[in-house]
Amino acid sequence: MPSLTGKLLLLYFYLLCLALAASITLDEQCQHAIDSCDRCLNTHLNCAWCTDKTYEIRSRCLSRETLLSLNCSEANIYENQPQLELLQQRPLKDYETRDEQAVQVNPQRVFLKLVKGNTQRIKLSYRAARNNPLDLYVLMDLTWTMRDDKDTLEELGAELTQTLHNLTDNYRLGFGSFADKPAMPMIMPQLRDNPCAAERESCEPTYGYRHHLKLTENVKAFTAAVAASKITGNLDNLEGGLDALMQVIVCPEAIGWKQQARKVVILVTDGFMHFAGDGLLAGIAQRNDRKCHLNEAGEYTGSLIYDYPSLEEIYRELLRRKINVIFAVTEEVFGTYKELSGLMQEISNVEILSADSSNILELIKKSYESFLKRTQFGDNSPDFIKMQYFTDCAGQFPNLRQRNYCNNVNSGKEIEFFVDVTLTDYPENGALNHKIRVEEASLNEYMDIDVELQRPCPCVEQTEPDDEYARFQCDNQGYLNCGMCVCDEGWAGTFCNCPTDPSNATTNEALLRTCRQPLDKKGESLSSDVCSNHGECECGSCICDPGYMGNFCECLECIDCDEDRAECYCGQCVCKYGWSGTQCNCKESTDECTGPTGEICSDRGTCECGACNCQEPYLGVFCEIDTETDNKLCQFYEPCVTCLIAQKQRIGGCENVNEICFSAQYNERFTHLFVNELEAETVCLVRIVNQHGIQCDSYFNYQVIDRANYLAIQANDCEPLNMYAMFGYISLITVILGLIIIGLIWWCLRMKDAREVARFQKQLADNVRQENPIYRNPKTYYEVPKALSANFTENPFAN
Repeated sequence: MPSLTGKLLLLYFYLLCLALAASITLDEQCQHAIDSCDRCLNTHLNCAWCTDKTYEIRSRCLSRETLLSLNCSEANIYENQPQLELLQQRPLKDYETRDEQAVQVNPQRVFLKLVKGNTQRIKLSYRAARNNPLDLYVLMDLTWTMRDDKDTLEELGAELTQTLHNLTDNYRLGFGSFADKPAMPMIMPQLRDNPCAAERESCEPTYGYRHHLKLTENVKAFTAAVAASKITGNLDNLEGGLDALMQVIVCPEAIGWKQQARKVVILVTDGFMHFAGDGLLAGIAQRNDRKCHLNEAGEYTGSLIYDYPSLEEIYRELLRRKINVIFAVTEEVFGTYKELSGLMQEISNVEILSADSSNILELIKKSYESFLKRTQFGDNSPDFIKMQYFTDCAGQFPNLRQRNYCNNVNSGKEIEFFVDVTLTDYPENGALNHKIRVEEASLNEYMDIDVELQRPCPCVEQTEPDDEYARFQCDNQGYLNCGMCVCDEGWAGTFCNCPTDPSNATTNEALLRTCRQPLDKKGESLSSDVCSNHGECECGSCICDPGYMGNFCECLECIDCDEDRAECYCGQCVCKYGWSGTQCNCKESTDECTGPTGEICSDRGTCECGACNCQEPYLGVFCEIDTETDNKLCQFYEPCVTCLIAQKQRIGGCENVNEICFSAQYNERFTHLFVNELEAETVCLVRIVNQHGIQCDSYFNYQVIDRANYLAIQANDCEPLNMYAMFGYISLITVILGLIIIGLIWWCLRMKDAREVARFQKQLADNVRQENPIYRNPKTYYEVPKALSANFTENPFAN
């Protein structure tokens, strides 16, 4: 890894470059292109050219705003005018019976006006339409070993209807069968009429391919066609499936493919395939012509005329006609077909077929749904137009990635692709209008792009060779036309200030040619930039801007080149032996990238500047982590950790721990530590059977520091249950819970009684006694005074 000093120097270099780039303004970039209008507009998208004769500034190539501020007439300004217009933008919608047209791509048509070197971005939306039509053609191997599979397919009936109905309401079925070419050595001549005679059975004579049923909505007709088909046979375990598949692809009228449907062929077989060249064994040397050769009865008439097609020919035709293939094969041949499908993965899938094809409906459903979950776009752009695709696959990635495909997208999710279109050069034939089609790989869904290439500076100004002002601006040795000097004989240069005798150049372009950097050793190919766009061409020689050097101003001054590690050559640090990197601060040794397994980056990445740059989807310091399957270092350390745990727990059976926990590469023993809990993010699992016979999971993590291996192990004992203790715990918990429940019941009863008493008392307090107003109490009461008054009037007994 780079040292701290190296990192600081690298950061300083980047900041310096950013500051330098920021200091170069748009006008400074434009003003180098003062020799011609075309070069001006090709220098930068926002550079503009002034053709106004009254314009007094020497540089006519500046930004539009600057030219206007310098009194250049707006009518005499030529500038780049890229354009993007959406011509047809029907919204995405699912399939509807009334118009039989789903919309799965938006927009459908776009107009682009491209400027050389400029990139324009188009947003392309895709969503798989619900209930889209499905054309499913079953292409079945009907050789002797497939007789049980034919019977199974014949009995499906209602189940097949229900399965397809769950996928879409708009489906059609077709059926065809194949065997092999009826020629020696594919069959035995004496068994031509009955190839099953060796099995003491009678069957149909061998045929190449037979089309039984055109695509139809009638499931009963499909079942009847399967029942009416007959078993045949051949000599070897190689079948003519590619012969049959080619006819299914190239005979759209006979098969009945619908243009807007998702077209799927399910090829059912338990054998391998013959490929191109195998026909020579039977004396058939004529190359497959990829044309339809079916007669009225559906028989393939070219079986003994044309060789088998190649896989590449099949692949091209499948792509061209938007047909998907499901290879439903038995487990014995699955590996071969898996590799075959991998060569055309965007339009094919392979599934394992049970011995009697009983799971064929499940395979159809699974494969069809996988087709719905993936999409891929391609285009027919010419060489001079560069197309790049970016997407996050409906939120699968945090940022846009450069890719033209998505996998495992949920049904109904809208996927956004951003298509960057760049004009890299003009076509040799001079054509300015082109059509590009961006289309989905497996569907007849596309976006058409009408492209117009902008030709800069369509100058139509009338020449005035004798105009004094026009001659003055060209040093009186030429005249001004469309803002460019047309020099008199004997003079050349941007302003006609270069005599032709010393340079032997008679035109301005010839002078500029001497200021363009050769791109090959012979000098036949030259750069399009004059003086590398970092200087001015004066009479065939470059006068460079500050900070640049070289005959063509192609060299930038070297920054931070360590003399001990590099030499400066034309603005670049040329590293000495043993060093690499932009600043020669990276050792070329791969020791830092070599993991404990001895592999460089686990053979899953490249070593760059002492660190592993991993391929997707691998992670880790040594690219050892595969998020979906394995961790190479976990597997590497597992025997050692198993042995250490066995030794710690005295399980036995691991006497050679020193040999297992030893790095043969660096001749040192692994350092390990048993811990109670692991804190690292990457944790490995090791599973052993302990002394109690219990399968116990333990965990560990690893660190590699200066080639030393450190292991932290969390070993679990997984002791058996103590039945007595468990019974005691359960009894104690039961008693405690019983007491708690009884206490809660008692408390609830007390609270209920208290609420009843409170309510009774409240009712008594609120009660109002009602009495009769004429009622008189029959009892009278007299209360004797406690003391008699001395006043006579009040007390007759007073003195």
